[in-house]
Amino acid sequence: MKKVTLFISEGSQASEKVKAFLDKNDVTYELKNVTENKMYLKELQEMKIFGTPTLFIDGKKIEGNQENKILYELGLANNLSEDAYFFENVSKDG
Repeated sequence: MKKVTLFISEGSQASEKVKAFLDKNDVTYELKNVTENKMYLKELQEMKIFGTPTLFIDGKKIEGNQENKILYELGLANNLSEDAYFFENVSKDG
């Protein structure tokens, strides 16, 4: 089984879409909410990532809501095609 980690933020429609997509496809994942836990935000920023959703599948980074790429990396699709790309900046102070 692949190790899947999803970084999300509150109020992010793209984050909710990726989370719902993983749930719909019965993917087991670790959820890291950067709004609720600032250590998760710091973890992302240390990797030079400043937006959510950000998904890691066995260490491979997928930024934004890219369903086809997610399926491909999970081994649930045979080809990789382009997706619409939604990515929200979370580096705001507050």
